Amino acid sequence: MADETRLPAPPTDAVADMRATARWTIAAAAGVGALLLGGAPLTAIGKISGPGEAALAFAGLVVALGGVGWAIWQTGEALMPRIATLDDLDAPDLADLRATIARDPSVFYGPFGESREELREAVAFHGKVAAELAAIAAGETDPVRSRVLAQALEDARGNTASARRLQARLLEFVHAWKVRTAVRRARLHTLAAAAVIALGAVLFLGATHDSGDDRAAHPAPSASPSTSR
Repeated sequence: MADETRLPAPPTDAVADMRATARWTIAAAAGVGALLLGGAPLTAIGKISGPGEAALAFAGLVVALGGVGWAIWQTGEALMPRIATLDDLDAPDLADLRATIARDPSVFYGPFGESREELREAVAFHGKVAAELAAIAAGETDPVRSRVLAQALEDARGNTASARRLQARLLEFVHAWKVRTAVRRARLHTLAAAAVIALGAVLFLGATHDSGDDRAAHPAPSASPSTSR
């Protein structure tokens, strides 16, 4: 049977933390969107003095809100339920998990081999042995042989349960790595979206700048008084 003390800790808490980070990111992006649609932009619209500035302000808001939506959409993808299988271990995004397993396969596969295929075979083999021993033990009448068969059946069932636990634990790590990859990708998209939001804000502020200062700096020439003769 596998040494249970050497099994890696389940990544369940890590997955919950990563999903909490994604939810926080969505809340922050939604807050930015609320600011963009708040009272300040509506007040600044009153400073628009022409159709060109209006178009620029509209484009700025669209770009900024598009960045917010982009960040929320991509981060929301990280919260989507993911179906993980052991075959996903071959995915390019899980290269670092494969490297971690390769450093000490026995931690992940126990005494049942050094690959997921061997672990699968161990689950099937020990399960088959346990079923066959159970059938033989059911028809055995000799007390001595019954005790021997009972011990062998207990060992076979223990090996089957241990191999299945290792397989389930490995599947949890595959799922956790897929979530981690999605969260990392969402972070990159959020960073790019922040640049887009900043661009939109610059466009909007450029269109709604107070042009009164320019008019004060360059006052219109006053009409010269007419002289009477």
